[in-house]
Amino acid sequence: MNSQVNDIDINWEEWFKQKILINKNYRDNLLQHEMYSRRFDTFLNGIYSVTDGFQKYKTGSKASKKMAAGHQRLLDVLNLISLQYSAGGGIRFIQELYPYILNWMEEYADIHAQYHQSTEAEGRYVWHIALGTEDYWDIALRLICFGLLTGYADQMNRIMQIIDYTEATPEGQEKDGLIERLIAPFVTDRGTPPNDARRHLPYCKLIKVFDADAAKRPAMMLQYLEDWYEASRREPYHDQHPRADIDDGFLYYGYWSWEAAAVTWLLDIDDTIYREHQFYPKDLVDFAKAQSEKVQTQDSVEKIKVRGGEKCSKTGFWTTPAQPNQRLHFNKGDILPMLSEQDWGQVYWYFDGEK
Repeated sequence: MNSQVNDIDINWEEWFKQKILINKNYRDNLLQHEMYSRRFDTFLNGIYSVTDGFQKYKTGSKASKKMAAGHQRLLDVLNLISLQYSAGGGIRFIQELYPYILNWMEEYADIHAQYHQSTEAEGRYVWHIALGTEDYWDIALRLICFGLLTGYADQMNRIMQIIDYTEATPEGQEKDGLIERLIAPFVTDRGTPPNDARRHLPYCKLIKVFDADAAKRPAMMLQYLEDWYEASRREPYHDQHPRADIDDGFLYYGYWSWEAAAVTWLLDIDDTIYREHQFYPKDLVDFAKAQSEKVQTQDSVEKIKVRGGEKCSKTGFWTTPAQPNQRLHFNKGDILPMLSEQDWGQVYWYFDGEK
């Protein structure tokens, strides 16, 4: 994996090698291997085509075509993550993809804003990610859940800036009760969250889990998962697998309640009674908990997490999500890099040991 988050540096060959060739350890027993193989190729080829096209032709294309391509790339990469998890793929690949997703989200938002200024838009503004539509789960909720569960919680402010999009209306988009609670520990000054979800079912039921006593939360989560599929009748993922055969395998990529996983991790809920549930992505939760435990075994939080541009608080090795898989040594008192050239947003560094 390349250290810098830059489209030009993507090792596409390595990404295509992540394709699972034998279906020995699929997490989703409804996913057929031929179906997986076709969809993996479709999603990753789609991501490559848009990325390559933007590098070569973006300035000369119609605003509406660029906007549609940027939106489709977001869907393709989030669908690829869902598919890869269903097929038993490693979480590290999901973690590697995530910084690129954030960049592509922001690139799409820029293109969408440019479209609004074009004659094609005819003066109409719409949200970059509209929470009242299928974008709620297709993009917003998966963006947030995958980020929280792979170690990018400190990047939630970048997602919320895109969701708010105050150019559409000065006060921003109507808030969602579940999303606001998921990002509350990591994004300040959001106000009191509403007590309902924009898409309502099934998500509104999770809001009650936040308000419940800790002892009651496991049973509530189990009930949420029991009700999840039938309560999701209006959602884009519902009833995908029967249609997959009809449409040559290009629809189904797994049934998972990513939001149940994110809430379990965020509230540190004991998942013993529901960890084997069909719709619960337990391996992603286990990964998130292991990441959290790694941070907790270090020194105090104040020394572990330091903002870019501030002084290093402890001599040793440091890491940042802005440069995945790169470990740099700094001495106490050194100024930690801000990495502004990478357009990452606010950069935080994490102490990773003295050796």
